[in-house]
Amino acid sequence: MAEKLTLKEFRQRLVAGSFPQYQDLAAAMEGLRFVQADPIRSPARAQDLMLRQRVASYQAGELERRFPELGVEEGYLFAYGFMSPEVWRDLRRRSRAKLTKLERGVLEAVREMGEVHPRGLDARFGKRTVRNCWGGTSQATKQILEDLHHHGFLRVSRREKGVRVYQIPGDTDEGESDPDPVQRYSRLALTTARIFGPTSKRFLITELGGLEHLIPQRNEREKAIAQLVASGELAELEVEGSPYLWRRDDWLASEVEERARILAPFDPLVRDRQRFEQVWGWRYRFEAYVPAARRERGYYAMPVLWREDVIGWANARIEGGRLVVGIGYVGQRPREKAFLPAIEAEVEAMTAFLGLESGALDGKG
Repeated sequence: MAEKLTLKEFRQRLVAGSFPQYQDLAAAMEGLRFVQADPIRSPARAQDLMLRQRVASYQAGELERRFPELGVEEGYLFAYGFMSPEVWRDLRRRSRAKLTKLERGVLEAVREMGEVHPRGLDARFGKRTVRNCWGGTSQATKQILEDLHHHGFLRVSRREKGVRVYQIPGDTDEGESDPDPVQRYSRLALTTARIFGPTSKRFLITELGGLEHLIPQRNEREKAIAQLVASGELAELEVEGSPYLWRRDDWLASEVEERARILAPFDPLVRDRQRFEQVWGWRYRFEAYVPAARRERGYYAMPVLWREDVIGWANARIEGGRLVVGIGYVGQRPREKAFLPAIEAEVEAMTAFLGLESGALDGKG
């Protein structure tokens, strides 16, 4: 029987459990298992904005700088991101048809060279372009490197000014920790449920749509989730008539800190937009790809959490080496005396995270 929580109880549990704290980045990557990546830097990339909320003294760009020593991987779970080796092994595919002659040639070139930056293949393969998934064009060899990485033939060894550098994985087998695709899918579903916290079955299955190579049929994926519920690995929860699934033991805390947080648009707390609207009563959307004239809140408007409430959004910019943050509110600005010092402290924390000397609220929010 599904456990029932009031909306207030649910909100408290959701916020209290969303920000586990780690003393260093290595421990965070082991505990979190996956952090979504995004290339937009405004004022920092999404992975850095998310990690700063969970890792003590985290600095912008630290994940990319320390990537080779951390032993983590890059790949696609519910989105592209950085992940633990265990998650990456469960994701690796190696299930596609025979490689083309050009793909075999690129793979052999990487094997010979040890590490390959996409431009490092120009001399051997030329600069022929192909249409990419965004509708633009990319170099054919760059696209092939990405495809070979996606299917587990390559791994990302490091980044050079944000560009992935590839190498052959150290193992020589298929890279799968378990040949059973259902077991692999189930583990990845539990990892995803751990990341997001209580979420609907529909959201969970939809987010894992990229795992169709493991279980092609949606009804079979639904059966796999149902089996996790039957085994008790996922529990059912009801919040004012809305059903959720969760790993209950990960979300027992209910004490919420009296602090303000400026969140990445992709933070696990806010990524489930349907849950967001039920819990906080307003609609948030990411507007970077919305035409400027149609934006309501800003190119990279970031949700602002105050205690247990998402009260509005922040837009941050760097002017003359100084961080300037503007705050917009869904309703009125919180009138408690504690709020303004809290949001100022968050701006100062973001300033330090960016390695800047000063920061301020634009018009005091």
